[in-house]
Amino acid sequence: MSSETKFAKVKIEGVFNLEEFSAEYEMTPEEFLNFHNKHCSFQELLTLSLPKYVEYVYIPSDKFETRDQKLLKSATLDLPVVSSEKTYGVVIKFLPKNLQIHYRIKIKRTPFHLELTKEKTYVNNQEIDKVVEQLFEKAEQVLYPLQMSVKKNGGLENIINHEEIAKRWKADCLPKMKDYYQSETTDQILTQMDKAYANLNLKKEMFERNIFYKLFFLPVYRSYPQFLKKDFLHVYFSGLAQEIAYETESVLNKEYTRGNKIALKITGTEDENLFNKNRIKGEANLLYKLNKETGEIFSITGYLSTFEKNTEYKIDFQLYEQ
Repeated sequence: MSSETKFAKVKIEGVFNLEEFSAEYEMTPEEFLNFHNKHCSFQELLTLSLPKYVEYVYIPSDKFETRDQKLLKSATLDLPVVSSEKTYGVVIKFLPKNLQIHYRIKIKRTPFHLELTKEKTYVNNQEIDKVVEQLFEKAEQVLYPLQMSVKKNGGLENIINHEEIAKRWKADCLPKMKDYYQSETTDQILTQMDKAYANLNLKKEMFERNIFYKLFFLPVYRSYPQFLKKDFLHVYFSGLAQEIAYETESVLNKEYTRGNKIALKITGTEDENLFNKNRIKGEANLLYKLNKETGEIFSITGYLSTFEKNTEYKIDFQLYEQ
């Protein structure tokens, strides 16, 4: 389109909706029709009392450019292949327990690899004080720094430094903990952890069951034909010790958000099975915002719910780049 051209020729996909189209380009239907009919050929003339098959329409070039800058150029999200360091704040609330945990996590990214370092966990805005919770917190810290390789779709592939983590656990953490925590309960927990840390790649379901890893490594980097994709999402509810399946629809917003982010909305309803056939179904409702230039995750917000004996179990999740 040369600078002398005062109009842009826009190809129409699917059914032409005069009101919607005019509004998208910030024109009234009358303004649009006047302009189009002034610049089109005789066969392409349009009236207010459409419908008529329309292949191309003509609009002012400045209106076209303003709109074009707001639009995604592709319905495919590509995995970020940049090098960066980011810190995210994570807040997770669990109902009906009224339990809230929050922490910060640092993520160092290079193409297809991530290194994560998690900071202290707070429970209901307090530092952890219960013995068993402290034990988990200390044992979890052995994981970090945690180096992971990711698949092309953003899913978790492998734990790169699993041998290093196993060594950290065996040489330093386990002996100290055995000395400090001496009870039958803690011995059982430590035995289970010992098995997990022996080779984390054989225990990847540990990460699948953790809501942060589940959502941060959700395979969202893929193609969305017509900006939409139907799928299934499986989420583990620790309060029920079971996995809940949702039938989901992912909608990629054609326009950037006001904050110039790419928005992906994932909504769905709990899949029906023998156990929940005549009961209220839970929902999945998540919004991913990605950086326009790099495609990196900027925020994930939303919730997942299910019902057990008419009690709602809900995971409310918020992650923001800081």
